[in-house]
Parts: sequence; structure tokens; C-alpha cells
Amino acid sequence: MLPAWIMSVITLVIILWLTLAPNPLGREEIPVFPGADKIVHGLMFGFLTFVVLLDWARGRDFASVRWPVCLVAALFSTALGTGIEFLQRSMHLGRSFETYDIVADTVGSFTVGAAWIVAENCRKRHRAN
Repeated sequence: MLPAWIMSVITLVIILWLTLAPNPLGREEIPVFPGADKIVHGLMFGFLTFVVLLDWARGRDFASVRWPVCLVAALFSTALGTGIEFLQRSMHLGRSFETYDIVADTVGSFTVGAAWIVAENCRKRHRAN
């Protein structure tokens, strides 16, 4: 059996590659609408929060994923996204620091954390009936 944290590590490596490599998808420009990268940031860091919570549950049980765990997972993802933005600025590899990327990372992370809490509360109420 794989370690409970393996999906989080794999997701983290992929995010680091996509956000820190100079041209992670090649030099080809993909035409998208303005601000699409902010949606991608929200999705990436929301997904990281989801995977961290899933790995937590795999290592323990789903009932152990309460709101404090969701808060810590969202804070972790947000801190990672913020750290990556500062790394992009200091590495000088063609990536840039953007405050709105941090906002998108935060929104994605906390949206998933909140959704997990709501889903878990609904599951508990459904099981009680």
C-alpha cells in the first residue's frame, strides 16, 4: 500500500513544476481569455487542498477531517502559493510575481476547505437519518 501522503507529494511536485519552470508547457502560446491563469491558480491550489485532505483521511479516517484540519490544509496551500510567487520573483526565470495569483490561490484553497466541511456536515446529517 502507498503511504497516505503520496498523492499530496505528487500534486505538490506537479504544481512546483508548473509554477516555477520557465516554460513548463513549451513555448507554444495557448489562446485563452484574459484572467484564465487566475482560474488555473485557484484550481491548482484548491486541488492541492483537496488532495491534502484526502490524504489526511486516508491516513486516519474521514471523520477525522474536521474544520481545523480543513483550515490548516487551506492555510498550507495558500502559504505554498504565496511562497511560490516570491520564488518566481527572486529566480528571474521569466516568471513574475502577481498579487492576484496569491488571491486566486487563497480563494481556491479556502473554497475547497469550506466545501469539504459542508459536504462532511451533509454526510453526517444523512447518516443520522
